[in-house]
Amino acid sequence: MTQQTAEHTASRLIRLGASGSTIEVLASPGDTDGTLSLYRWRLAPSSRGPAPHFHTTFSETFVVEEGQVDFFDGATWRALGPGDTAFSARGSVHGLRKDRDEPATVLMVLAPGVRREDYFAQLATAGEADMERLHAEHDNHFVDEG
Repeated sequence: MTQQTAEHTASRLIRLGASGSTIEVLASPGDTDGTLSLYRWRLAPSSRGPAPHFHTTFSETFVVEEGQVDFFDGATWRALGPGDTAFSARGSVHGLRKDRDEPATVLMVLAPGVRREDYFAQLATAGEADMERLHAEHDNHFVDEG
């Protein structure tokens, strides 16, 4: 097994606070020569997901593996179930929410690859006063839904 393959198969699990939600790092930019990042997000029953926002440096693709989530495309919300995919281009407003009390699992593909591990880990422990700085540092720009 090559070193690159060993790094790729060694995933990292990030716990998102007390909710029980986790993010598993499946591929970082170093694994894909910067082409993409791949994360598996397991949303606990109480998790709700991020409000509408956009990113200036990367696009995101979401693939639902289990459960049901709603995707906001900048204009309307639509339900996504297992096997459904949603794409948000760089600069496009999008959001993800889970209104149901069941868990859900979503694959997130970021292109080009962006290291989000520190951002996800800090979300779990950041106080309300630090959130604006944290979001700005990690290219998350929240907007009103309307």
